[in-house]
Amino acid sequence: MQFMISSKLASNSSPSLVQALTLSAAGDRWDMERMEILGDAFLKYSTTIFLHYNMADTCDEGDLSTVRSKIVGNLNLFHIAESLGLANCGIVSTRMDPVVTWTPPGYQSAAMVGGGIVEENVVELDKEMVGWVVGDIRGWITREDLEKLRLGEMTEDEMKVLARGRRKEHKVGGVKLSDFRLVSDKAQADCVEAMVGCYLLHCGMENCLDFMARIGINLSSTSRVEEVIERKQSREKVIMQTPQKDAFCSDQVRNEIAKLQTLMSSLGADQIEKITGYTFKEKSFLLQAFTHPSYGDNRLTASYEKLEFLGDAVLDYLVTCYIYTNTDADPSRLTVIRSALVCNNMFASLLTDIQLDQFILHCTPGIYNKIKEYLDDKWWDETQPAEVKVDKTLKQINEEDPPELDMVEVPKVLGDVFEALFGAIFLDSGHDLSVVWSVYRRLCPTLDKVVANPPLNIKKQLLEKFPVVGSVVFSSATQEGGGTVSVTVEVPAGGTRRKFKGKGRSKKLAVLAACKCALRKLGEEEGVDAAGDCLARTE
Repeated sequence: MQFMISSKLASNSSPSLVQALTLSAAGDRWDMERMEILGDAFLKYSTTIFLHYNMADTCDEGDLSTVRSKIVGNLNLFHIAESLGLANCGIVSTRMDPVVTWTPPGYQSAAMVGGGIVEENVVELDKEMVGWVVGDIRGWITREDLEKLRLGEMTEDEMKVLARGRRKEHKVGGVKLSDFRLVSDKAQADCVEAMVGCYLLHCGMENCLDFMARIGINLSSTSRVEEVIERKQSREKVIMQTPQKDAFCSDQVRNEIAKLQTLMSSLGADQIEKITGYTFKEKSFLLQAFTHPSYGDNRLTASYEKLEFLGDAVLDYLVTCYIYTNTDADPSRLTVIRSALVCNNMFASLLTDIQLDQFILHCTPGIYNKIKEYLDDKWWDETQPAEVKVDKTLKQINEEDPPELDMVEVPKVLGDVFEALFGAIFLDSGHDLSVVWSVYRRLCPTLDKVVANPPLNIKKQLLEKFPVVGSVVFSSATQEGGGTVSVTVEVPAGGTRRKFKGKGRSKKLAVLAACKCALRKLGEEEGVDAAGDCLARTE
């Protein structure tokens, strides 16, 4: 993985652009899907760094996320693919079928008597079919219609009327265009991500950034955000951002050394550094990473929100690189592993495992209560025997009522602080990804275990336990007092249908609670706590 976190050229081999432009639908021995995941992570990482420095006065995570989505979103990437003409000359989108897809060198579609090319006219007509899916007109016309259009025996308007009439009457036609391929907008955007992953894999970070600048994602320190959104291309060498020196809000507060020392003492900076194994050269980064927006005593730095935004992208990129280079996982499994490792539940669990939750600076009683409730539930899951856990968490109202369980949410603040901590380490180390990765490996001892066997979502666990279609039935959500939502799940067990009830602040949480309730109760009856060690993703 070292070559992917280095800024130097990694390999002299030519990028496998053919693979990066081959869709899975082509049925070839390779495709672009793994490279797409890698490119997606690098786009997110590099764009986040660019915005961190170019939107220096913005501390709101929502504003930063909105701008980032405009740059790395599928719509923008599709426009880049469109400007490159990938759909017409680069992307391999269909299986090799000489009868249908092969055209001899110099082939051109039949010319129309009045001028123009038949297939080009069909494509233009397709664009005029308002409300139709792209390429849909091909399914409602025939070769005979095309011949009439070529000879001038049928006008374009007449062909549109004919196609609409056949579509209404379900009289299917069907023609294939030799000069054109139907490639979805998303597939074209995915190929741009795969090309980024390809250059990263074979040419290193610096050359990958230069490639991105040439196609319209110029993240150089000399670029402006507006220019990147407008996809302004550049052939100049990308100049990386100079690492931030400290986290102080202004030059004035930078000189308030006594106040900084007081805050660092309140924070317990020495203990945090001892737990993480990393000593900060600039302590203000550490102070910012643990400052909640509600904590008014810290006027030296902003809250952790911007560092959280940065740390999330850094961790996502590093974890993706590790999975990509250390496993042969197919794209779907790679995504499952990454989702298990880079999510609020995992980060919250890691933060509380090393007790860093105790150092968060905040003035909101609600946060303390949520963290305490989460820790109590987590401790009970990890330490108690199955039968005790079931008795504690399942409430049997009477013999007719199903067992029920309240879903304990994972406080978002825990995952946010964990991400902010790594954003702070990234800045303090001078953008040294190797340093960030070494600290993460130390704080995540179960990394390889999760990579080898990623935990399933609670709902997926229940569905796999009862794989027959229709055997697991969920009720509609019911509103209860205090803003609580309840959902009941019914499963076959013991020769009959059993019901289990879950409660939460939303339908999604209530469904997860019902699944967890069913797994725990059935596991206790089977002598196995089926849900004891699971990581429930509630985001």
